[in-house]
Amino acid sequence: MKVSRTALTSVLSLLATHPCPSQGFSATSPKHTPKDASIFNQSVKLDDIVVEEVAASALKVVVDASDQSNNKTKQRRSKHNNKHSNSTYSKLTTRQKSITRGRDPIISLNMNLDYLAKSGQKDACLRAEQMLMRIEALHKDGYYEKSPDVISYNSVINAYAQSGIKGGGFKDPSVHAERLMSQMVDKGLKPNTITYNTLLRCILKEVESKQSKQYVEKKIDQAEGIIAIMEKKGLANTISYNTVISIISKSNLQDAAERAELWLQHMKELYVSTSNIKIQPDACSFNSVIHAHSNSNNLNNNSSPTQGAKRAEQLLSEMISLHRSGKYENVKPDVVSYSAVVNAYARAAKAGRGSEQCADRAMEILDKMVEVYEDGDVNVKPNKMTYTAVINAFARIGNADTADDILTKMKLFYERGDDSLKPDTICYSSVIDAYAKKGGEEAAERAEELLHEMENLYNMGDQDVKPNKRTYCSVITALGKSGMPRAAEKAEQILDEMEYISSYGANDLAPNTICYNAVIDAYARSKSLSKAYRAELLLERMLEESSKGNTLIQPDTITFNSVINAAARSFGDAINRKEAYLIALNAFKTLHGLEYCKPSSITYSSFLRVLEKLVEEGDSKDYMAEKVFRLCVGLGLDNDAVKSQLSRTCSPLVAQRILAKDGRSE
Repeated sequence: MKVSRTALTSVLSLLATHPCPSQGFSATSPKHTPKDASIFNQSVKLDDIVVEEVAASALKVVVDASDQSNNKTKQRRSKHNNKHSNSTYSKLTTRQKSITRGRDPIISLNMNLDYLAKSGQKDACLRAEQMLMRIEALHKDGYYEKSPDVISYNSVINAYAQSGIKGGGFKDPSVHAERLMSQMVDKGLKPNTITYNTLLRCILKEVESKQSKQYVEKKIDQAEGIIAIMEKKGLANTISYNTVISIISKSNLQDAAERAELWLQHMKELYVSTSNIKIQPDACSFNSVIHAHSNSNNLNNNSSPTQGAKRAEQLLSEMISLHRSGKYENVKPDVVSYSAVVNAYARAAKAGRGSEQCADRAMEILDKMVEVYEDGDVNVKPNKMTYTAVINAFARIGNADTADDILTKMKLFYERGDDSLKPDTICYSSVIDAYAKKGGEEAAERAEELLHEMENLYNMGDQDVKPNKRTYCSVITALGKSGMPRAAEKAEQILDEMEYISSYGANDLAPNTICYNAVIDAYARSKSLSKAYRAELLLERMLEESSKGNTLIQPDTITFNSVINAAARSFGDAINRKEAYLIALNAFKTLHGLEYCKPSSITYSSFLRVLEKLVEEGDSKDYMAEKVFRLCVGLGLDNDAVKSQLSRTCSPLVAQRILAKDGRSE
């Protein structure tokens, strides 16, 4: 077959410049367009993949053997053909030249698809599928001898698994993954282990988006159904089981820990019965279950606060035993394993019974990690998250001194060259929060010192310790609990500084309702004669700004309760007491007229206390107290605290009559 240079150049030029045909199974007729086709309207450059095989074939100029009558003619013709071939070759692009050297176009396609999947681009999945469908269409129309293979489809499914597209009618990644798997089967391709594992990763991503309980339950059922199919086909491996366990452990269901552990037990039983190394549990298997038990303290209110932490530690001990047995070489605990157990105890260390023991146990495990690391196991070296978890454990119980000591250790390690333990905003803020919980003048002073230390480091260029909203709010709280003169005024000054800084673009420091509530509470605790007035001014500022659309500082029930409490704690002459009473009454009435927040039992007990402290004894006081209590009962908010405050507010006989009338006499 003879091909003229003019014809060859025309073909190459036409193919290289002609727009890629529509996705589907025909290069000229856009059939079988994928759903969500509206997002395929952008152009995707295929880097001349379209012309690869045509160019490769066209350059193979076959010389007719009948024209080679003698050696001299052969040499002349060979020289002539080489001249034209080299001339054509020199005009090709770099990619076209690589095609002439035998590169498989499907390999090039798969490389491009894999690049897109891992690119992190928001629409990478859509572009990857568009590319895949175009090559399928060109194969069907005869441009390609080979069609996309399992690797091609796996890459597109992986792009969906890593997709950042949400909302706007875009379906779950797993829906697209299952659709692509159906297309694979229709064209005779068999989904492999990677295909199914990638589908499971799509489901994991969906569960991590924290949807409704019903949605999450559905996704877990879907994942368990997929692993059952994989087991039946002999495709399941350790990664498959680990992904299912991770899906369950991150589901935030109350029984997530127990369900995740059942799958871990299933893995162990299968491995023992089959000795199949491909399904051997590893550290990730155990770590996911430990993570689930770490979360269980927050999800299951009926369980003991330490139950999840103790089970997490038992699993860690099991990992150590299994690894030492020599039968489970991949179950060796690492820093993630230990840190998850530390975090479990840190979360269990809440105010109440056993909280101090949990914090102490978190510290003991941290010390054990340091010991194992110093003995040579570099994989168990405690990291910043480990130390922060222990700081949080002591912060939750108000043991600020120990939390501060741990922070000091981290600073010392960093100064000695360990950059991985450099304290950050979270570390500092957790210690400051511990001082806020502790209360007292010394605690407030230390909280301010740490804040100033953070501000100085940040001003010198250390972005890792930039104070955030939580930092400032914790300092305000510490000041409020300090009992120091003018502490409330200092707290309000910090609030004003946050407003000022945020007005110049630092929106992350714009104070919210919690910050305002902390300042109002600081005034309520202060010895200021004008505490009720200052609290009311802050409430009015919040109401005014929120009416303009600033919902960030919209007052809530706590705001109104704090203003009423500030009035209840007021003192001074008759004029000052009357003003405080009117402020409380106004806050009480305003709260009852709002739609976005409602009174609570604390509202009523606080207002009854206002009557007790600010209104003179007599029939008027008893009458008002009874009216307030009846309103409380009507809303179903009466409890022991309200009844107890009623008894202190009213005269004994009146209180007894009011409670007895409603059958609530004790």
